[in-house]
Amino acid sequence: MRILIADDDMVSRKKLIKIMDTFGQCMVAENGTDTLRVATSQNPPDLILLDIIMPGMDGYEVCKRLKTNRKTSNIPVIFISVKSETDDEAKGLGLGAVDYITKPFSPSIVKARIRTHLELKKYRDGLEELVNERTVELKKATKEMQAEIAERKRAEEALEAEKVKLKEYFENLPMLAYNITFDGKIEDCNNVVVRTLGYDSKDDLLGKPFISTLYTTDSQEKAKQLFEMWKKEKKIKNEEVRIVTKKGDIIDVLLNMDTIFDQNGTPIHSLSTHLDITGLKQAEKEREVLKTQLHRAQKMESLGLMAGGIAHDLNNILSGMVSYPELLLMDLPVESPLRKPIETIRKSGMSAVDVVADLMTIAKGAATGKDVLNLNTIVTDHLSSPEHQRLEETHSFVAFKTELDPHLLNMSGSHSHVKKTLMNLIVNAAEAIEGSGTVIISTENRYLDEPLRGYEEVRQGEYAVLSVADEGGGISPEDLERIFEPFYTKRVMSRSGTGLGLAVVWNTVQDHNGYINVNTSERGTVFELYFPVIRKPVVAQKAAVPLESYVGHGERVLVVDDEEGQREVASGMLTRLGYTVEAVSCGEAAIEYVKEHPVDLIVLDMVMPKGINGRKTYEEIVKIRPGQKAIIASGYAKTKEVAIAQRSGAGKYIKKPYTLEKIGVAVKKELEK
Repeated sequence: MRILIADDDMVSRKKLIKIMDTFGQCMVAENGTDTLRVATSQNPPDLILLDIIMPGMDGYEVCKRLKTNRKTSNIPVIFISVKSETDDEAKGLGLGAVDYITKPFSPSIVKARIRTHLELKKYRDGLEELVNERTVELKKATKEMQAEIAERKRAEEALEAEKVKLKEYFENLPMLAYNITFDGKIEDCNNVVVRTLGYDSKDDLLGKPFISTLYTTDSQEKAKQLFEMWKKEKKIKNEEVRIVTKKGDIIDVLLNMDTIFDQNGTPIHSLSTHLDITGLKQAEKEREVLKTQLHRAQKMESLGLMAGGIAHDLNNILSGMVSYPELLLMDLPVESPLRKPIETIRKSGMSAVDVVADLMTIAKGAATGKDVLNLNTIVTDHLSSPEHQRLEETHSFVAFKTELDPHLLNMSGSHSHVKKTLMNLIVNAAEAIEGSGTVIISTENRYLDEPLRGYEEVRQGEYAVLSVADEGGGISPEDLERIFEPFYTKRVMSRSGTGLGLAVVWNTVQDHNGYINVNTSERGTVFELYFPVIRKPVVAQKAAVPLESYVGHGERVLVVDDEEGQREVASGMLTRLGYTVEAVSCGEAAIEYVKEHPVDLIVLDMVMPKGINGRKTYEEIVKIRPGQKAIIASGYAKTKEVAIAQRSGAGKYIKKPYTLEKIGVAVKKELEK
């Protein structure tokens, strides 16, 4: 036997040469090019040991070229590499390699695997040679039927010798092999069958019907059909079935059936083999899970980018509806008939801001600020809120119950996002109930140490778990795969709202490094949200800041924003608070302005598509005015650009739309630094 060792590492080559000496001649190649040259020479190797990481052409590419070349496609290739990941092995086997050995390797294991694959090649080559020989001999026997008795005897002796040879191959096959009679009985099997299926000896199997003995209940009908097909066509190739061991364990296999003929060309039995593919099927399932997870992540990322852009534009549009009414209400007398309609406009604007907040939640990095929270407090507060009271009024047939763990551990999170998540789950649970029923909101501490559905692995540790259970009709498997996608709404998930509810839930949990587990059946659905715990106390909420504490005293403020409406809103609010305000429409104009006019503070928009952005604008301004104070504003969530500007000296980041308190407090604090 000729074995080609392809490895650029001299130590590995020497070690492998020493191991391979027992098998025959060793040939050596130090790179991919030499490997292909030797493999396509007049004396090609019988087997190739191929390293993956080599200079120039790597082992994967070499294997690919070998398997696409008719001359070398039948040469068995075994990868030997330091690359030990499952994906690496799967890739190598997918390219046509017969085995994959990980460095450092055990010489005995390498020998055993090489011996197995050489014997398998020897069997295949011998079987092909045997078939060719038999064809020639049968033709010769037909033409020379009246030949001498001595000649016929010689042919019979040759055939008997071939039977002995075939029996040897049969016993040494590295897979389950059987001889099956035409009436479906096990005539013979090799020792691999006995070991794999857990029987004591061949006698436990011989003479028994192979279908009922070997195959699982759900595979027996297919096995019967394949057996009848073999009787007609004399060959079955690579049919997937399931066999069962003596203990009841199930093995996925590929069934192949060939026909063995006697010296007269009469079929006598089948040579059937089972190739164990259980590991390959499991790897395929894992690949499909990863593929699904990647597809979902890519889809959610794309939708998040779209949502972020839409939210930014809507925030600019809503600024007038939120900000101007607030200014007007400050100047209107209490008895003015205009107060109520203006207040209605302001409330409508704030409701629209809530929808924009949902869009921002499904955009990357939405929940920027996190505090120490307790889920029990959030549940209790929400159930006493006007929003929940309205839900109880519209769903009077639904009872809402709580089962809260009094010793629940705290978590780190965004209060507004977790509260909105809870509200969305409760609304969905109520709407899932047809007729009367109960929604149960519960909390508990849980230690998580095993994967959840939809997650390949989870971080082991303590979690505060929020559960919302309903008595609805459940969620179909098709819907369950898509319920967290934005705008995917069906009656069973939602009868009202924007279609963003469960997308908000998904992105909030992701942003908090948590997990979601959904259990559903025709008796109802339970959403379980896992949040990592934090062993810190909850900080008391801050009271509203009085207007008097953030009014200005004539300080000079420059507003920089490419949106005219935003400039007007910010300028109007700051002027009302007592500041001296100027406004420009782009970063370039701001740079020119500060060259001639020093200012106490800049309110700087971060996103200005028509010119340089806020970060670049600020970097240029501090070159002119070192230490220049500024606050950053944007309709997007906080981005890396904001963080870079803050490292350069910029102050607080505030999100649009502006409110009087939000912009006033930020400006005041920055000026007082």
